Amino acid sequence: MAGTLLRVIVANNFNDNNLKRAKGLLMGRLGKLISLLILPLITIIVYSALSSYFFKRPPIWTFEMSLFLFGCFFMLGSAYCHMEKKHVAVDIINHYLPPVWRRVQGVFSEVIVLFVAIVLIYVSSLSAWNATLIWERSVMQTPFNPYVWWFRWVIPLSCLLIAIQACVDIVAHIRGTSTLSSVTVLPGEDK
Repeated sequence: MAGTLLRVIVANNFNDNNLKRAKGLLMGRLGKLISLLILPLITIIVYSALSSYFFKRPPIWTFEMSLFLFGCFFMLGSAYCHMEKKHVAVDIINHYLPPVWRRVQGVFSEVIVLFVAIVLIYVSSLSAWNATLIWERSVMQTPFNPYVWWFRWVIPLSCLLIAIQACVDIVAHIRGTSTLSSVTVLPGEDK
């Protein structure tokens, strides 16, 4: 039943144009938007350094704000990194596999990514929900003491984006349209 459903979904709904459009609309634009978080992060760090140097007193809010911005930049940017295949991948064995087994290995890898993302969504959502209920504040004991409950929701959100990207990649591997399953063809080898 599940296999038939997967074949119907892959055959009917996820043609190459839909996959490219979904990747471009969701992850592509979101990833480029998230990459802009580096600009306020740089501004805050430079402002903190200059005010510390010239006035001998850095603002109390810059340390935690830079942590929040970098955390959002790193966690939310991970799905974009996964989409662009810019992460570290050990593919020693993959070079020696025939193309069909590369696809199988790609599906297996993405299923593991999907499983881990789903577990992290579950665990981090519970933590974020509890933090939201108590309006959790920073534990760094700084005078700034900002609310951090909203920051806890970044983890399940970023894991959701990774899970979506893993599903798109699984379908691409099954269809044979994944860039990873076709790029690593050795010289003299048939596709």
